[in-house]
Amino acid sequence: MLIYDLFRHTDRLDRYAMAESTPYRYAPASRLHEIKTLLASSGGMTVYEIADRFGVSVRTAIRYLRALGNAGEPLEETLDGKRKIWRLHPAARRETIALTTTQMVSLFLSRRVFDFLAGTGFKEDLDEVFKRLEITLRKRDYDTRNLERKIFDVNEAPHIYADRLEHVDDIITALLREERLRVTHGSVGAYKKPFVLEPYTLLVYKKGLYLAGYSHHHQSVRTFSLDGFRDIDRLKKDRFDYPKDYQPAQLVEGAFGMIGGPRTHVRLLFDAKVGRFVRRRLWHPTQKITKTERGVELAMDVSGTVELTSWILGWGSKVEVLEPESLREEIAAEVGRVASKYDSPRLPLPPSSGGRVLA
Repeated sequence: MLIYDLFRHTDRLDRYAMAESTPYRYAPASRLHEIKTLLASSGGMTVYEIADRFGVSVRTAIRYLRALGNAGEPLEETLDGKRKIWRLHPAARRETIALTTTQMVSLFLSRRVFDFLAGTGFKEDLDEVFKRLEITLRKRDYDTRNLERKIFDVNEAPHIYADRLEHVDDIITALLREERLRVTHGSVGAYKKPFVLEPYTLLVYKKGLYLAGYSHHHQSVRTFSLDGFRDIDRLKKDRFDYPKDYQPAQLVEGAFGMIGGPRTHVRLLFDAKVGRFVRRRLWHPTQKITKTERGVELAMDVSGTVELTSWILGWGSKVEVLEPESLREEIAAEVGRVASKYDSPRLPLPPSSGGRVLA
């Protein structure tokens, strides 16, 4: 009701006043809610500070204060020397959040990690939360100024989820309400066989989203990539009992990534040139790193080697598989196939077909 009243009283603000607020995409009601939150802080604000904060004229800042007063907000003004400070009446104030600068930076860094979710409700909601936090925090502007440029997360080939908004929303809703989903996935019947899935966990792995749950088709708990879903229908009110003994850690226990398999003891020898980089990372919970005359040896017991194989190949000539022999042979065979593509002179490239470029 408050938001409605604020909007009703601000629709009289002239178009020029709202045009000045283009850096903010929020409606008048949201703008006034932000100002109300600021005035509820212990220090209060002058009209000049309000204008500077929102990039509007002093005249427009005064209109905002009048709109809040017309909406019934208990505003009060006090003099601090020659400065007129506007505050919300103490009885209407809410406690503000107090964070240190390092705590604010830590929180902002956690936000940057999820930039790969751009285009989904996740990202929009997260941005909204930080906007509210930034208003509520009892910190000076210099603590948060230019953080968008001072902390930047480089996403390596993130997944594109801009067109999966409804799927993400259905998954989250079903997870929270413990409702079943009817889905089609490329790994089951090449999208031709719908099946029922009880969602247990939404996983984030290598800038991608995966959904783990009980598959009625497989009669077991399985993990599916979000990219592989074609259709997702939430079965409203078709609830299931979330298993008490289930733990997400079980999904990747012992695996070198998401794909499991037989338990395998692996020994890898890295060149001394990359030794420092290898030693300073936790690659696997069972890892044992030893410095030798030839370089750095990494030993670990993994469940499955599917993802481990591609990881080893990514090191090129800087690593050698010592054990097991089967993995050594697999890597050698793959390296041979790659080398064969470069053994003979390259054939002339065919003319461009003028096909459609995939964005």
